[in-house]
Amino acid sequence: MAALFFHLVSPVEAGIFSYKDDKGAIHFTDDISNIPEEFRNNENGFRKHKESRRTHRTTPVPFPSEPVETVHTPLEEVQIPLIPVSGGNFLVDVLLNERVKARLMLDTGASFITLSEKIGQKLGVVNNGPSAEMPFNTAGGEEWMPLVALKTVSAGKAQSQLVEASIGKHIKDIDGLLGMSFLGDYRFEIDRTHKLLTLKPPNKKGETTWEGKSGNWWKSRLDYYDTSIKGFFNRARQMQRKGHRKAANMMKTAEFYKDLRQKLETRALISGVPERFR
Repeated sequence: MAALFFHLVSPVEAGIFSYKDDKGAIHFTDDISNIPEEFRNNENGFRKHKESRRTHRTTPVPFPSEPVETVHTPLEEVQIPLIPVSGGNFLVDVLLNERVKARLMLDTGASFITLSEKIGQKLGVVNNGPSAEMPFNTAGGEEWMPLVALKTVSAGKAQSQLVEASIGKHIKDIDGLLGMSFLGDYRFEIDRTHKLLTLKPPNKKGETTWEGKSGNWWKSRLDYYDTSIKGFFNRARQMQRKGHRKAANMMKTAEFYKDLRQKLETRALISGVPERFR
């Protein structure tokens, strides 16, 4: 089972990076050396999203604060017990959509949360016709996985909203993987000795935040959605021209990200996020 997952690694250059491979799959990593050379040596081949959440040495770039209508108190540091399993891996207890309990394997090399079909069924995920799907590389080769937007994901007192997740047929013996679509919302540390996952607010102390997130976080997330929408629409059109069997699914994926973008924009407006961050 451990062969399915990436090993935990230490960052070489601080940041969260992403790149899209030749098959359209998007990969996230906090270690730039994990990006294949053909993408790493091309300035347009990868993106740096935001500061790394893995070590105390990393601090998000502060933005000048200004008076706003809505300012939320950021989350305090949260420590979450890690449950050791074979292969040097750890499981984390989470609550999905405030009603479905799951025990996910901590995997900083995974782009998204990936859930088993069993957990997907508990969440009410039903595929009727073409659904949003993306290709992912697994130990068994490329697999197209359905995408879902989790309303909330909670680990201890830490909670993230509108979290991307995929449903993987290859996930059999566990509930799934806890990947960067959740972990990337925090500065996080993994204490293997004391078996603790520490989640810290992504913002600098004293920095103005909205829903506990800095202006840099809002801008980065909205930019990421914009890039994804454009990229997946272009990919879908290419696949349509070639008669690819998954073209309709890829078009749904573009619409999936368009919906996420609209929902986050609405939250930003309600929370009073300044226009320069939107």
